[in-house]
Amino acid sequence: MSKSRRDFVKTAAGLSVAAGLASASPSGDIPKRKLGKTDMDVTIVGLGGARTGNLMDHQQALDTIRRCYDLGVNYFDTAAAGAYGISQQRYGIALGDVRDKIYLGTKTRHRTRAHSQLDLNQSLKNMKTDYLDLYQVHNVMHQEDLDFIFGPHGLMEMIEAAKKAGKIRYVGVTGHMDPRILKKAIEMYDFDTVLIPLSVTDGANSELSFEKTTLPVAHEKGMGVIAMKTTGAGGLLSGNVAKLDDCLNYAWSLPISTAILGCTTVAQVEADIRLAISWKQLGDSQMSGLRKKYAEVDFAALEPWKVDQMNQSAALPRYVGD
Repeated sequence: MSKSRRDFVKTAAGLSVAAGLASASPSGDIPKRKLGKTDMDVTIVGLGGARTGNLMDHQQALDTIRRCYDLGVNYFDTAAAGAYGISQQRYGIALGDVRDKIYLGTKTRHRTRAHSQLDLNQSLKNMKTDYLDLYQVHNVMHQEDLDFIFGPHGLMEMIEAAKKAGKIRYVGVTGHMDPRILKKAIEMYDFDTVLIPLSVTDGANSELSFEKTTLPVAHEKGMGVIAMKTTGAGGLLSGNVAKLDDCLNYAWSLPISTAILGCTTVAQVEADIRLAISWKQLGDSQMSGLRKKYAEVDFAALEPWKVDQMNQSAALPRYVGD
């Protein structure tokens, strides 16, 4: 855990050893919002799967996942590839007995009908379920992606068939590289949800912003908006660029349904949920103030997943994550 996040966890928990005032668990209900036009009311905190999949300590991962559920989180997001595949298995173990009380969302990187069918089958097996609440076309990056997805024998053929078969309830799309391509994707099909990076830096970025380009169209279409990378994949906290409360309060004050957060410890889960329980809508002046506060940061370094910024300097590492 980074120093900034560790310090916040201590502060948020209200620790006072001398006074004996430590609180072991957040109290209160996590606010819920409708996930677009679906029938799902989701908590404004959701769990993202990558970090629980990456954890070497299997039991720690299971404890972190279950703590989310015990404290009221009802949306759990994952995918099939890489560490996400491990998180799917861990979701199945930690949440199998409460499947009817939660919403499960996963994603596929595959673009063809045949490959994505195998992907879907594996996801269902991993999570010990016979249906998924949300299945997402993952990481749409270029026009070529759209051509494959919507073309003959493409991913959308599998998705439509799986919906008719009752294996998928709702369909979403995700992207973090180019808000213009993702905007085009949601204009091409009646997706139920969109998963996009939304953060203080994305909002402050005048050149390439999902908040400015993709979010308004999704909102106009009544889609459920799921925020990711609200802390810059952790970089805003570990680099002492921003505080956790700025990051989350900003994201929750946008027209989103939920924000999926990466957690590796019970303490992180509890800190995030304390903020969610105490969250108050930020006003226009407060939101503008946060955008102005972060307007001079190094966007290329802090948002390396964005396509244009990623290509500005050969010295910057190429982002290859999800």
